[in-house]
Amino acid sequence: MNLSPIRHPGVLATLEIVRDRAEPRYRSPIRSIAIFTIIKCPEWGVRFVSEHYAFKRETSRSDIIEGIAKSIPADATLICKALPGSFHMPREVSVAMPFSPSDLQLIERQRVDLDVVPVTFREAILDETATTYAIERADPASSPLAQARRAADETQVLWLTFLTTCCRDNDRTSLGSAFQAWRAIDQARPLPF
Repeated sequence: MNLSPIRHPGVLATLEIVRDRAEPRYRSPIRSIAIFTIIKCPEWGVRFVSEHYAFKRETSRSDIIEGIAKSIPADATLICKALPGSFHMPREVSVAMPFSPSDLQLIERQRVDLDVVPVTFREAILDETATTYAIERADPASSPLAQARRAADETQVLWLTFLTTCCRDNDRTSLGSAFQAWRAIDQARPLPF
């Protein structure tokens, strides 16, 4: 199947959620989240916003999910990594499921205006994108702390991989160049934790 490149959405956000590994994934506490938002506007070009937060183990999942839902602009496309071996079910099907809903399903329940798109990219593709843009990634086997420190970078790598593999050439060129300029400025800021 030959897929045609798509036009980059006007508002797109990428999400990375880092959890502890002490318990099974669906029950482990969320330790960090990062949201990278790209907003295209004819008047001022493109704007990038990076949010990165760390949480104590006792912070409730519902409070964190509510905060994520509030942080994403209206009518945005939200992309995030699909969990290995899982698939994303439509809202109508997920309501009838007897097990705990995923983070994405909870976000969708609070924000019906979002177009939530779980994506699967091989680690080698993400590594290649990170190398191309000189972004350091945490190894998937590294500690939750190391992954939390790199969560904002991971959202950027995820977006750049989406941009380079799914979007039209003119979006790749213009948004990629704007990103590189923004990233140079953003790198001067310290980590929030």
